[in-house]
Amino acid sequence: MNCMDCMDCSVAGPAMAAVAVCHDCGAAVCRSHAVVREHHLTRTVPINQVVPVEPPARIVRCAVCAAAHDAARPDAAPPH
Repeated sequence: MNCMDCMDCSVAGPAMAAVAVCHDCGAAVCRSHAVVREHHLTRTVPINQVVPVEPPARIVRCAVCAAAHDAARPDAAPPH
């Protein structure tokens, strides 16, 4: 059976089997290069009140896309 290799591992060293695909760029990532975060979904209930849905979903990104998203957050520190 053929499996997909982690993109970052294939560049930096021995190839590792991928366990996920980055939500943003589509790169295959292994466990050590995958960044898994909670993704809070919401729904609108009567009287236009927005409430969170439990449990939170998850989102998988590669380290590059995770860093880009962190840098784009409004509360992120400005670059030096």
